[in-house]
Amino acid sequence: MRDHPFVRARWIILALAVGLAALILPGLRDIREDNDVLAFLPPDHPDVVAFREVARRFGVLEVGLVGLTKPDGDLLSVERVDEVRELGREIARKDGVRMVLSFADLPDPRVTDDGLEIAELVPEALRDEAKIREKVLGSTDAVGTMISRDGRAAALMVFLMHHEDRAAAADARTATIREIRAALGHGWQGESHLGGAPFIEDVAATASRADLDKLSPIVIGVLVLVSAVLLGSVVAAAINLVLTGLGVGLVLGAHGVFGEALTIVSSSMPVLMVALGGAFGVHMLAGYQRQSGTSRERASATLRELWLPVLLSGLTTAVSFFALTMMPQVPMQRFGVTAGVGVLVLLALALVVLPAILSVLPDRLMPPRTERSMPLRIRPKLWLLLLLAVAGAGVASTLRADADPTEVFSEDSEPMRSNRFFNEHFGGSTFLQIAVEAEQRGDTDRKALAEPTALREIRDLAEQVRAIEGVVDVRSIVEPHALLNEALGGRRGVPETPGRASRVFALLQGHPAVAQLVTDDTAGALIHIKLAPMSGDQQVVVADAVRALLDRHSAGGFVIAPTTDPKVRAVQVQEVGQRLSRLLGRPVDADKLLQASPASAPSPALLAALKEVRDRALDSEDSPVEGVPREEIDAIDPASLVTPRGAELEALLRAKLPTLAAKDPEGIGFVAKHLGPWADDALVRFQVEARCAALDLPLQAPADAVGPTCTSVKGALSELDDDEWRVGAGEGGGLSFKTRLTGQPVIGAAFAESVTRSLFTSTGVSLVGLALTLLLARQMLALVPAVWCLCVTMGIFGLLGMPISVGTSMISCIAVGAGVDFAIHLNFRARNYTGADAGARAVDDIGVVTLISALQLAAAFLVLLASEMAPLRDLGLGLAIALVGAALGACWFAPWLARPGVRK
Repeated sequence: MRDHPFVRARWIILALAVGLAALILPGLRDIREDNDVLAFLPPDHPDVVAFREVARRFGVLEVGLVGLTKPDGDLLSVERVDEVRELGREIARKDGVRMVLSFADLPDPRVTDDGLEIAELVPEALRDEAKIREKVLGSTDAVGTMISRDGRAAALMVFLMHHEDRAAAADARTATIREIRAALGHGWQGESHLGGAPFIEDVAATASRADLDKLSPIVIGVLVLVSAVLLGSVVAAAINLVLTGLGVGLVLGAHGVFGEALTIVSSSMPVLMVALGGAFGVHMLAGYQRQSGTSRERASATLRELWLPVLLSGLTTAVSFFALTMMPQVPMQRFGVTAGVGVLVLLALALVVLPAILSVLPDRLMPPRTERSMPLRIRPKLWLLLLLAVAGAGVASTLRADADPTEVFSEDSEPMRSNRFFNEHFGGSTFLQIAVEAEQRGDTDRKALAEPTALREIRDLAEQVRAIEGVVDVRSIVEPHALLNEALGGRRGVPETPGRASRVFALLQGHPAVAQLVTDDTAGALIHIKLAPMSGDQQVVVADAVRALLDRHSAGGFVIAPTTDPKVRAVQVQEVGQRLSRLLGRPVDADKLLQASPASAPSPALLAALKEVRDRALDSEDSPVEGVPREEIDAIDPASLVTPRGAELEALLRAKLPTLAAKDPEGIGFVAKHLGPWADDALVRFQVEARCAALDLPLQAPADAVGPTCTSVKGALSELDDDEWRVGAGEGGGLSFKTRLTGQPVIGAAFAESVTRSLFTSTGVSLVGLALTLLLARQMLALVPAVWCLCVTMGIFGLLGMPISVGTSMISCIAVGAGVDFAIHLNFRARNYTGADAGARAVDDIGVVTLISALQLAAAFLVLLASEMAPLRDLGLGLAIALVGAALGACWFAPWLARPGVRK
């Protein structure tokens, strides 16, 4: 018989292979790495779109946390504070770091002779340890966020430079993180932990790639040993290794030539290519060993016997990978394309280049081998196989994705140690964020977030979120506003007027402490929500509760109107009453509070204030009269000034001030004209106390008092006197107000939803693609063991509690492809026989070899169990289960599928 065309063209084929290698392999030097973990998020998911927009606007992805502690615990000694401050400055000097914030840098507003000064919470000049401890542990902004409640642990907030193109800046970001780690190693003699998006992303990328770099040679070595054992020839194994290595080199080199970066997933391609693509070469080499004659005759005979089953195996494997392009994650789509093309390259090498190599070998270099029959003893009944498939499909329906992205790390990894540190010392390490965007409508130059109305909306949201179970802390721009407003002489709360709010905002703007809370253009703010330690599913429950709150909360367009309008006043009174009810935990009728008056039971503080205005009106530079005897002034009881005004007040003064009445009768009228408004101003200031009394709240309470006090609700009560309020419609200034929820639990839920949907989509597409391919080749029956393998494999995943992940979709596609691959070869072997036992005889011939091959491949992939990353461990275990299941399914179904009636 004449030589096969590929054998006749052997020298041309080998020359082309060498030329192609010379063209593509140099690209290995130019391979780039893309370590962007966030690229695995589904790009079109609404929550992911919102997350990226919020991250870009507020720089959330550029904020890292550095947790610090010492063996002796205390971090509030003078030396420790200096050490923390200097470490922060050292990190801030690194390239790529925008700023660093520690508890010592938090704002501490103080009123001085020169005006308001915003100093550091712990200035360098402060060397009194007791004072340091008092100030730091007394700061609500510091405790729970920057310092633990016992002062034994601290946290630095590290703000990295923002880059619009994260992929292009990946190397610079990695270098910055490396320098931060070095600064910690040299500048902190104690325990340190790195958390937050930049550090977690860096660990996820470097740990995955390091594991693959470390474990891939071991896996490949096991696979080479497998092929040597199966083929019984070192020469055959060496040829297969060289050919497969050439294929992998061509695929990876093409990445460099065409500028396609290697992602974390595509870094696993060499292992998968050697394992799955190397099987093509093993089939061809085993076929070559079965033939006799010259090298050219054996190569030609091998091609004629095996080209169709090997071609079908390669096409079905490639189709399985191409099905991954249906996943929404861009790296998975790219991996599906490159892996599919890589399989086709290896297929071409096995069917074209390998026969050319074999045809030029010396005749005796790889002598023929006689196959030994190795019967497979265990053959379950068909009904049992079908029962296993149904049971597996049922268990597989319970598979769920884990919404907590940190679960991909091992317990002793840096992110998990960091989580435990922040959970223990700061009450939690997982955050949600509410992004608030406000905009003034109409012709006004007032800043949107400098409006008391906008600040009240943020505050009310924060208070309602704080009441949700599982929320341990909420931070917003309102807290520093309240602190600074009080320092300026106002209430501790939302500033009373737009002018005061604008002044407070101007003083805070640009301070590092508020950098993570508000944008530079003052049109956007973040509410940070810290969650208690909990599972990913519980985090999603809390996130859903916050989302429901946002849906119920009024948002959209507001009108800011004067409270002199009765309709606006009614809304103001109602909403203040609702807030007081939340704060006190009992119903409050705000209308009754309006009737409360300090005149009914003047407090000592009010009487002192009335005494002060009395003296001011009669014996000061502001007094319109002179020479009033002191004893007559003291005879006026401050309590008597509460009610009388006008003529009644004049009559009171004439009776109490006989000297002035006799000497200057008109002076009495001038004093009453000044004293009345001044007394009213004092009464207004003490209106809140009267309202506290109406609520039965103590005016004075010890520091350790339990429950609400007048001090705790004073700000809320005073809002009954604000001049402006927001209503849904009417005349007044307009304000738009929009909220969006994001954060780790939201993104985790979106990712979990995406990978779950992707698993079924990609698997379905893979099955359809395989069915079309096999239909054209008249090999549809090969799909039966593949579907069985898929059901059983997914069922085992469910029993083992393995979560759905990106790797699960890869495993399901590979399981289907492997099941088809094994079934095709058994089916073609069965065609060598006639009769009802053709399939059984095919299994007797190569069934055990098929199973041993799968077991040895499984053993190679089980090496990935040594990885620090859960997805790689799951991938290794899953591939091992899938390959063994595919081999067993093909062997167990072959006797039934090869029966003449079924085959027909």
